[in-house]
Amino acid sequence: MIKKTKSFSGKIIIIGSGNWGTTLALLLCKKHKIYLWTIDQNEADEINKTRENKLSLPGIKLPVNIIVEKKFSRKIETEDIVIIAIPSRKIRQLVDEFYKNEANKFIALNASKGVKHSTLMTVGQTIASKLPEVKYASLSGPTIAKELAEGLPAKAVLASRDIPLLVSLQQILENDFLKFEFSRDVNGIELAAAMKGLIAIAVGISDGLGFKTNIFGLIITYGLREFRTVMEFLGVQTSTVYGIAGMGDLITTCISRNSRNRKFGKLLAEGYSRDEALKKVGMEVEGVSMAKTVQKLAKFNLSIPLISCITRIIFEDVKDIKKELLDTLNSISG
Repeated sequence: MIKKTKSFSGKIIIIGSGNWGTTLALLLCKKHKIYLWTIDQNEADEINKTRENKLSLPGIKLPVNIIVEKKFSRKIETEDIVIIAIPSRKIRQLVDEFYKNEANKFIALNASKGVKHSTLMTVGQTIASKLPEVKYASLSGPTIAKELAEGLPAKAVLASRDIPLLVSLQQILENDFLKFEFSRDVNGIELAAAMKGLIAIAVGISDGLGFKTNIFGLIITYGLREFRTVMEFLGVQTSTVYGIAGMGDLITTCISRNSRNRKFGKLLAEGYSRDEALKKVGMEVEGVSMAKTVQKLAKFNLSIPLISCITRIIFEDVKDIKKELLDTLNSISG
């Protein structure tokens, strides 16, 4: 177990050199040397040479204590903190790579937002299924990467069943720009992070249709109600639903123009197809994957008309998106 920041002898490795992974490296390098892992050696060489991730975080210089390298270039030790910042659909493959590289005892901090959509298996459950000796925590909350990269403050949730681990991670990782609160509801935190993107897609659609705050307010209000309905059905604690990793992250994702889910919804309303919109966003849009899962939950007769409307717009050939959305909003009462 890590005792104090000053005695931390392990490495901090971030797997994933995308927008979020690079932003985390930028934040955490204020106190530590950071190893930022990518899948491509050429990309690593280019970032190390230019000190800029031109693809994911253009215009922001990276300090020299961020070392970019191809993943698994060095051995993962027991004391190391490995921060996972890759799309959730790649988690199973990463777990297999950990196993192959004999990395089975370390501290894993999940910073990705998603679940295995065929089973609703969370990242924590996926890792534990094959690497039971890994100490695990999850990081989630209202953390728009662009704002943090610009030096603006944020507060997130660290979740783990291991209380001493939470205290240690806070001591090691917290700084003037990123603060933490604690939770023990690991699965709830991860399910909420995956779910909230659907509501942000709805706000993006209304934005693309030319609507403004009157409709945004309706969508967030009704969306939060349906978010709660789904979370309660999945057994998530009420404190998580209304905490900063639940309602807080949902609202932030809805109101931020830097939200990839909101951008995707706006593009749909502007006439782009689903695939065209995903390509134009250029990053993982977790709300789209989650929509496929929520479609299955409709079989349980949950009252989620707004979420059902959004899944129809995403996956079906809806001719009049404006009418579909307004008819749905006007049909909701109480």
